[in-house]
Amino acid sequence: TKCYITPDVKSETCPDGENICYTKSWCDVFCTSRGKRIDLGCAATCPKVKPGVDIKCCSTDNCNPFTPWKRH
Repeated sequence: TKCYITPDVKSETCPDGENICYTKSWCDVFCTSRGKRIDLGCAATCPKVKPGVDIKCCSTDNCNPFTPWKRH
């Protein structure tokens, strides 16, 4: 499986056994000015997250794209 990986947000082949792509997002102290923090990567299973953290998992190549928001 190929997934987008942070911090470079480029598509990479996942290690053997890691066939799930994930997009994890959450707010930090800069959330109001910068938006949510985003973490992209590969995993063997969909990661469990703490309350307040959003996770989306998928299992096809490059199914976890992220387009950075534009500053005005």
